[in-house]
Amino acid sequence: MLRKHLITVPCRMAALLLLAAGALPAQVPAGLTLDDFFDSAKIQELRFDIRPSDWAQLKANYLDNTYYPVDFHWIVNGKDVALTDVAIRSRGRGSRSPIKPNLRIDFNRFDPDQEFLGITSAVLKANNQDASMLKERSVFRLFHRLGLPASRQAPCRVYINNEYLGLFLLTEEIRSQYTKHYLGEGSGDLYKYDPFPVYHFEWRPTCAKADEVACSTDPVRWAPAPMNPEENKATYDIVPLINFIRTINEASDADFPAAVEKVIDPKLFLNHIAFENYVADYDSILGDVFGMNNFFIYRYKDGTYEFLLWDKDASYDYAKRDIFQNRDQNVLSRRLMAIPQRKAEYLDAMYKAVVLAGGAGGWLEWLNRQNYSQIKEAVYADTNKQYSDFGVEKPSTNEVFEAQVVTNQTFVTERAAFVWSALAEAGFAPSTAVTLAERVVNEAQEAVTSISPGAVIELTGSGFGEQSLEASADKPVTKLGTVSVIVNGFEAQVLTAAPDRIRIKVPAELGAGSGTAPITVVVAGPTNARGTRAGSPINSTFSNTIKVAVVIPPAA
Repeated sequence: MLRKHLITVPCRMAALLLLAAGALPAQVPAGLTLDDFFDSAKIQELRFDIRPSDWAQLKANYLDNTYYPVDFHWIVNGKDVALTDVAIRSRGRGSRSPIKPNLRIDFNRFDPDQEFLGITSAVLKANNQDASMLKERSVFRLFHRLGLPASRQAPCRVYINNEYLGLFLLTEEIRSQYTKHYLGEGSGDLYKYDPFPVYHFEWRPTCAKADEVACSTDPVRWAPAPMNPEENKATYDIVPLINFIRTINEASDADFPAAVEKVIDPKLFLNHIAFENYVADYDSILGDVFGMNNFFIYRYKDGTYEFLLWDKDASYDYAKRDIFQNRDQNVLSRRLMAIPQRKAEYLDAMYKAVVLAGGAGGWLEWLNRQNYSQIKEAVYADTNKQYSDFGVEKPSTNEVFEAQVVTNQTFVTERAAFVWSALAEAGFAPSTAVTLAERVVNEAQEAVTSISPGAVIELTGSGFGEQSLEASADKPVTKLGTVSVIVNGFEAQVLTAAPDRIRIKVPAELGAGSGTAPITVVVAGPTNARGTRAGSPINSTFSNTIKVAVVIPPAA
């Protein structure tokens, strides 16, 4: 519910009417929701009015968490949706900056009853460790496609006292509103893991030093560091989490599978770390620098836990990163992947990642190009942009930005090729429950060895479902019944689907220049795992992949 301090006025009148903010009715343009606030199809615009002395203090003391009062303005559809009694502070760990501070927006810091479109906070990421300002956004989108929770994000121009501070990434913060939206409940304990050198879920029964953390059964040794409670700060109970970490270390090999399944969904965890590995994030759960990093843990009411994604600007690090990188350092991943079934699930997750990301000319490359075109002008105008050079933040330039964009695209292409080879070397074979034959025919039922964007082709195989379906001519769909088809990461339009054959329209996006088109059939499972979106690929069966040449028709 929107509170009394929210006002909506034409932009040119905002400054005058803010003087009478308390007397204006609480309203917002009809139909606007959080989906509009985090709409990534457009560059959002946020403006903050703050005392110049407060802004100077925030930048001078950027390592502090001091909150400063601001008037908040969301410029949308020619209107200024404004809110008073809002607070901002500097945020982050290694990414904090006095030049272009990451900001946390707190809507209820000074008024406990105040919300904005149903949320109490949001994050503005300066992207000052990623010269391209593109990595995290594309990785979060990939996680969402794979079915795991991922914060909604949108590029955002930020102004302080009407001066352009730069391009930021407006990000949905992981709090109770987030867990309600993605996990179906929001009253459980929520912890953000704060890294310390160097931890991988080891059990330490005693503490060697007086100030040591993550040791013994004493709750004080575990919170607020390294498990920082973000919800239920006055009532959280970290003892069950301590017991979980102790169990995954001390349970016998015979008891471990059942013990761990009582506390987490192992398949979800393995998918999470496989996807982080696919995008080569060196600062993740299986990270290099601090050991584990950049995740939240939510405790459901029934006592089970789910790991939640956060901070992916350290992705795209190395295209040939081993698909099992740091697996054996982490206690949980090591013990899970010692179980053949679980190792197979991890490899299947890596397979799904490469299928949905696509390779040269594929979906992830296309997404990066789209996002680059969208933000280029705003980045060029950002004179405060920075980037990380081996952990040191430096002033960035448009040339550095452009060079990193090229590096990103090279990574996407090379990573896919490497992972295909690594999966084969690891002996991975897709499920035989859904199989795709090598034979591809055109509309004339002639076998073909190449396809073109927009062409209609027929695929044959088995396990495509139990009924024959035909899509409505006036309502194109990318999923018919339980069947969908992925062509180099793009979802194809499905025209008909039968148990042994599918007709599709080749995605037009392949015209971006793909040399080959890996084609995979996906059949959705009957149920969804808790904590995944409906129709999640995690819960679906992917067929084998065939690769067909792509011919781009000459321009008319």
